[in-house]
Order: sequence, then C-alpha cells, then structure tokens
Amino acid sequence: MADHRETGNEPDLTTLVKEVAHDTEKLIDQQLDLLRTELRRELGQAQVAILSMGAGAGLVATGAILSSLMVVHGLHRASRLPLWSCYGLVGGLLGAAGIGLLAVGRNEAANVNLVPPQTVEALKENLAWLKEQTNPAAT
Repeated sequence: MADHRETGNEPDLTTLVKEVAHDTEKLIDQQLDLLRTELRRELGQAQVAILSMGAGAGLVATGAILSSLMVVHGLHRASRLPLWSCYGLVGGLLGAAGIGLLAVGRNEAANVNLVPPQTVEALKENLAWLKEQTNPAAT
C-alpha cells in the first residue's frame, strides 16, 4: 500500500477505508494472539491447581486405606492404647495432611483468572481507538 504521507497527496476515501480495514484486521489478529497466549498461561495455572488438589485427595485416600491399618496396629502394639484411639490418632494425622494439600490446591485455583486482564485492557483501548477513527468529528 502506498504511503500517501510521503507523496504529499491527500488520500481518497477508498484508500482511507482500505487502510482502516487493514489496520482493524491487524489489530483483531493481535488481540486474538494475546488472548490465546493469556488463556494458555491461565490454563497452565489451572492445571497445576487441579494436579495439586488431585494429588492431595489421592494421597489422603491412599494413605488412609493402605498405611493406616499398619500404623494403627503398630501404635496399638507399641503403646497399648485402645485400638479405637490408635485409629483416631492415625486418621486425624492423615486427614490434617490431606487438608493441607487441598488448601494448597484451593489457593492455586483462586489465582486462576479466566478473564485475562491484559486482553481486556487492550480491547478497551482498541475500542476507544476505533470509535475515534469512525467518529473523527467528535475529537
């Protein structure tokens, strides 16, 4: 596209419309690229949160089922506490560890932002620019 500023000639309306359409298309492409980049980053963060929460839940379940029986009976044999209290102690410790992992996952999930702030801000700026381009008499 010839740059009318270099030649000193005033562009005609068709040229101006083509330039605005080209700039608008380029702007929309850039916005979509930014949106894709931000969504990938946010989804990566969500994946970390989900994995952490899943690992926490899995560890709580696995630990409660497999290890607790061994520990409970070992504690009962070593301390001669009633078997029910040994079950209560081991279950409480496993539950506390699981709650800690679930809290970490919840905190990670709270930091996930599905509305990318950079894209929203850029869209606002671009809409203001487009309004200005389509309404030059208002400025």
